[in-house]
Amino acid sequence: MPNSNRLTRTILGYGTTLALGLWLGIFLQNQRLESQSSNSKMDWIRHLVNTRYVDSLPADSLVNASIQPFLSSLDPFSSYLPPIEKQAADEVLEGNFEGIGVEFNLINDSIRVVSALPGGPSELQGILPGDRIITVDGLDVPATGLDNEWVLRRLRGERGSKVRLGIFRPSLQKTLEINIIRDKISIRSVELAWWPSPGVAHIRINKFGEKTHQEFRSEFQKLRNQAPIRKLILDLRGNPGGYLESAVALADEFLKDDLLITYTQGYRQKRQNYTTKETGLYEKGTLVILIDAGSASASEILTGALMDHGRGTVIGERSYGKALVQQQFEYPDGSAVRLTVARYYTPKGRCIQRPYKSSTETPSDSADTENKLGGIEPNIVVQTAYQQWSEPMKTLIGSGVLYDMAMQYAESESAQRLKQSGQAIFKSSNLWRATEEALLAQKRKDLGLPIISLNPIEKSQIQAMFKTLVARVLFGNALYQQLMASNDPVVWRAVQN
Repeated sequence: MPNSNRLTRTILGYGTTLALGLWLGIFLQNQRLESQSSNSKMDWIRHLVNTRYVDSLPADSLVNASIQPFLSSLDPFSSYLPPIEKQAADEVLEGNFEGIGVEFNLINDSIRVVSALPGGPSELQGILPGDRIITVDGLDVPATGLDNEWVLRRLRGERGSKVRLGIFRPSLQKTLEINIIRDKISIRSVELAWWPSPGVAHIRINKFGEKTHQEFRSEFQKLRNQAPIRKLILDLRGNPGGYLESAVALADEFLKDDLLITYTQGYRQKRQNYTTKETGLYEKGTLVILIDAGSASASEILTGALMDHGRGTVIGERSYGKALVQQQFEYPDGSAVRLTVARYYTPKGRCIQRPYKSSTETPSDSADTENKLGGIEPNIVVQTAYQQWSEPMKTLIGSGVLYDMAMQYAESESAQRLKQSGQAIFKSSNLWRATEEALLAQKRKDLGLPIISLNPIEKSQIQAMFKTLVARVLFGNALYQQLMASNDPVVWRAVQN
């Protein structure tokens, strides 16, 4: 899976809820299948087990256990989705679902609230950043093995339904019981649109859902109404893909009419071309595209089209390399199979699928012969800050210590005064004091990390990250994203390029 250089982030009510990964695919066209009888050997074996096996078995357990291994033998992305996973994945791409509206991290088998979405049901009931969810409807959160599916099954539900949460609030050192009525939650694809430098706009897209193109146009026009856009940085890092149509529509905003964006083709699927058709919002200005190892499928379609037509400079890291098209077939019980039905190619005929084992692909069309690693190689390679960190720095950040310190500071009187002063004052303020330095030193000692193990650059980055995390609590996700980008070496290389 891509994007391993970031802490696990799970969002109920805000963003990528279910470890989306790359099985989202790029062409999710539903086709419902009716149950059919068969005389296959697999059905015969299932019948024997169901009628003769020594113990009772849960309904469909044998069927479900045999489906995924069979699909996985075809390629890494053909997959079976049980009803709850299919529903969650579909809702993320459609741009809304029903839940409690909190963003949280899973750290050390603990559900830690990062933020409650403005106007959402959790915020209305007083859920605060730093809260830890320890029980759900009286059931303890697992001490080990906590995963996304466990959280999804218990925190999501129909609009109007209730869930009872046991919340441990560190600032009070006590546990609260809070009842929340679930509601409809909107999910945005465009998570950042701002000016990192005069005349330079930066728009970050986290997935390609149904409303991505509409959101992009809206944010782009807002920026253009504020000032002329001399350069646009289109940030696709960590974007695992989504709907092919959304990527095609976005490509049309940057390319002239009647140009090939991509084409798809498979053994049982004829070639289908996707071309530009409309006059775009930004066909002539300077364009920079940011990608990394987490940019996949639809992100690569867009990047490949822009690169092949010489439209823009690509900066960052080699993309993931997923050039397979999934089609979704739905079963009456709410489950679905996402089956690889074709490959997509860039306008110059490149298939950037990364090689994989146990493949049924033939050597002639498995991966671009000039690109055996798969993916798209950027014009300018720039490493993320994470890749330049020392092991002690990675250990420190991965421990969640800085996160805990930021949550604690955000509840202080000093933080509340900064909040009342506004964002401009906050951005110019120095939050790192002797108190924070001493606390970090103690935390590092507890982790067994020597004081001298961090270099001056890493110490500066820690202070910047601390401020960024506090900003998220006090002012929300917009300022958080801006401050994150302000300390991002890839973004600043794009600004200067």
